[in-house]
Amino acid sequence: MSSSVSVRKVVAAEVSVADLDADPYPLYAYWRQSAPVVQVPAVGLWFVTRWDDAERVCTTPEVFSAAVSPSPLDRTFGHPNILTADGALHKRLRDMLLPSFRPVVVERDLKPVIEPIVDEQLAQIACQGLATVELMEQYFEPISVRSLGTVLGLGEIDVGTLRRWFAMLADGATNFERDPEKQAGADLVAAEIDETLRPLFERMLQNHDGSVISTLLHAVDGPLDERISLVMPTLKVILLGGLQEPGHGAGSTLVGLLTHPGQWDALVADPRGRVSAAIEEGLRWISPIGAQERHAAHGAEIAGAKVPPGANVAAIVASANRDRAVWGEFADEFDLFRPARRNAAFGFGKHFCVGHAFSRVQLQLALSRLAERFPKMSIDSDRPPRITGWEFRAPRNLDVRLGG
Repeated sequence: MSSSVSVRKVVAAEVSVADLDADPYPLYAYWRQSAPVVQVPAVGLWFVTRWDDAERVCTTPEVFSAAVSPSPLDRTFGHPNILTADGALHKRLRDMLLPSFRPVVVERDLKPVIEPIVDEQLAQIACQGLATVELMEQYFEPISVRSLGTVLGLGEIDVGTLRRWFAMLADGATNFERDPEKQAGADLVAAEIDETLRPLFERMLQNHDGSVISTLLHAVDGPLDERISLVMPTLKVILLGGLQEPGHGAGSTLVGLLTHPGQWDALVADPRGRVSAAIEEGLRWISPIGAQERHAAHGAEIAGAKVPPGANVAAIVASANRDRAVWGEFADEFDLFRPARRNAAFGFGKHFCVGHAFSRVQLQLALSRLAERFPKMSIDSDRPPRITGWEFRAPRNLDVRLGG
């Protein structure tokens, strides 16, 4: 290893999925500095780690197509889905969702659905009378699961089932290493979703109930099977992203607030005035969804690196969100008072998350009302948060002392 290039290759070649899941941020920092475009064999992807390069990958579909091949997303969700489509097909799928998730619709119609769910989860915590509580399982995830289930029209499906669907779909969607056990579990759940939801689809087609799923079905012409084949893959994407990003983003934001001196107190002093800044910083600091994958059918050159034809490329938005060229010397720190600017947590380009306003409202309500109800909250030092994942990163536990 006489050259720095060979050192970089060895470092990337030795990185395992376990390394990425444990904490990818030190690797991202090293690669941004020394090898901003690097092949990571463990996941079969070329990582693009700087902001400008990641944005370019996601905004030039003529070079970097959304149609990743082979795609764990297509294998798990089915095709066509909104994540792996480009052009007219992507626009069609996106246009089917927009009426349900426009910011004005979220504020007018969906926020009143979320508010009582947040209040109920808070009341459950308060009535237990416990000094400590684990917030991921008892607060943040139930809020995102119940909120999404209700607006989708899946209110009759219990929270436990929806959480299980999310977990298994996540295993499949991130299975770039092609682990057969992970994929088998994801395939079983995908089939279960198909079987469980078909009767519901039949009912919604006969009686439009205003839910997101019903709106999707009625936006497509043709027999039920044709409608399902177009709607179901994207619905599975929504089930995963819509359950994952709000709950996990809220948990990571709270970790940032509670582990950086003065930050929680600042939010408590003005919960509703500062909550938007807090969540934007939390989503930047630990991005719940870490990458946007693309396919370079004809190869490309990025930051001086030649990506070969047929390569799959990951624009690492989690790394872009800590690029010091954009965010300054202290990009790795959580700072509620960081100057406002756009972060990449919801993606770049035309695949920018259509549900961003819905997610943000959940985060705002969950965190501001938590700060109002439990202003003396602190991390339980006996059970510190364990944060894992590179593609979907979040606290796996968030034990706190309520403090009265």
